[in-house]
Amino acid sequence: MAEETPLPSQPMSRRWFVAIPTALAVLSLCSSIFQSYNYARSIESAQRNVLRAESLRTCRDIIDVFFQFRLKAEENNKAGAGANAMAGAELKAMIYKFGAFGTFLANFQDESARKRYTELSWELLAIAEKANILSAEEFAKRFAAVDDRFGKLNEDCVKAAQARLI
Repeated sequence: MAEETPLPSQPMSRRWFVAIPTALAVLSLCSSIFQSYNYARSIESAQRNVLRAESLRTCRDIIDVFFQFRLKAEENNKAGAGANAMAGAELKAMIYKFGAFGTFLANFQDESARKRYTELSWELLAIAEKANILSAEEFAKRFAAVDDRFGKLNEDCVKAAQARLI
């Protein structure tokens, strides 16, 4: 049987010469993976915060439109049948704007919220169309129902405002 020749042993300095660059390459790879993970998280966080800010801005705008509408509708109701046609058209325009904002906000909510926002817009449009011919009591009664629905929309906005940033 042939005698096996032992492998020549490498000097210790040669082994370190190979091990150190290999260890640095592995550490560099781990660092790169960690940086990629952190970058992806920061991008997701920034996108969430932009969407949250847009949602809050729209909440502010829809609340503003609602109270402007309420003021003008009350004035139109007090003017009665003598109110001009332009005031009615302005009320409708405000509700269309309200509906557009509501549609945008509904995109951040579930299907039941979308239905509530749509129904609220239709109720406000009905008030806008008849604001000058409704009696003061009927007007107040209709707005009481609308105020309750608007309160739910406002609660959705409060939830969005208090949502976690990251």
